[in-house]
Amino acid sequence: MMFNNAELHNIHELLAGDGPGIITEPSLQAMREQGGDPDAVWGTEDEHGLWFCRIPNELRLKLNLQAQVNALQSTGAEVRFNLTGDRARISLKCGQGPVIVEVYQGSFFVGWHVVGKHRTDIDVRLPERLPLLEKLSREHRMPFDAGLTRVLLPWRPPARLLEFHADCQPPRPGQTPERRYLAYGSSITHGNASIRPSAMYAHRTAQLLGVDLVNLGFGGGAHLEPEMADYIAARADWDFASLELGINLLRRISPEEFARRVDYFVERIALAHPNKWIFCMDLFPVEEDLTGDDKAQVFRRIVKEKVEALDLPRLVHVPGTDMLNTVHGLTVDLVHPSPFGMEEIARNLVARIQETARWSNTTN
Repeated sequence: MMFNNAELHNIHELLAGDGPGIITEPSLQAMREQGGDPDAVWGTEDEHGLWFCRIPNELRLKLNLQAQVNALQSTGAEVRFNLTGDRARISLKCGQGPVIVEVYQGSFFVGWHVVGKHRTDIDVRLPERLPLLEKLSREHRMPFDAGLTRVLLPWRPPARLLEFHADCQPPRPGQTPERRYLAYGSSITHGNASIRPSAMYAHRTAQLLGVDLVNLGFGGGAHLEPEMADYIAARADWDFASLELGINLLRRISPEEFARRVDYFVERIALAHPNKWIFCMDLFPVEEDLTGDDKAQVFRRIVKEKVEALDLPRLVHVPGTDMLNTVHGLTVDLVHPSPFGMEEIARNLVARIQETARWSNTTN
């Protein structure tokens, strides 16, 4: 979406209101009935600033509670613009801060900023050696044009936009990668334990492939709802996708119910885009694998058998245990990958995509 002549990449709309109003009282009550304490998270949130929402709000409110909350976290989102004045200022705050924001000039890293619970002003200026950076971008065919400023928003918790002021122009054709990668999944796709916005496996996969990213990871909220499947199927702005399936449902539903959800979710998206590569990843290593519980293996088999049953030439099953193949890459909860594990997943996924689709970069 566009805002003040800049592009808010991976943001569908901005929402106004306080925390309870955005989550809605019925959802807050449902959280309380499930034993949660939403007031501890949202009770201190005032009405100042705009919430970043990565999907249509109408869709958000139809999803599970975790997805409703975590769709407001700006993972994979960026403020993109061509600066024509002296500087740009973006003002943010995060009621659950601190959080980290990164700044890039094209594909070149500029620096990072910490955003706290109160207003934080981030001033951005063009680097002195911009002409050389632009020359290097062209010569080395870098994914992003060096004239494009990119402010990578926090992956979590939800930050709020207080102000954006700049003399700027939106991104021009050719300044961003031609190919776009859509990643759907759990908190692992969302970025849990990544620390910085650019460190989750989905972002690193996009970087290594030289493509743009649409991140539809929802911490705790990848429940494979038909509404989400319909939404992804209806989107025409992605060229290939990965679907991370299973971990958020492993301890919630039976294998039979999981199979029912996988049937609709995978089939709906794959049949809507038969000419696009879709990589269906099952569960990464998880605690159940280490304690003798075979439910994770059952869930993996369900994903594999669904992909095989559809028998589509560009629908690919990707074992999660091939992407993260040791426990060294896990955090202490034995569910989420560490920063090391995120990098391992990204590099293994890139190798699988390149091998399968025979891509070496965005021009092939």
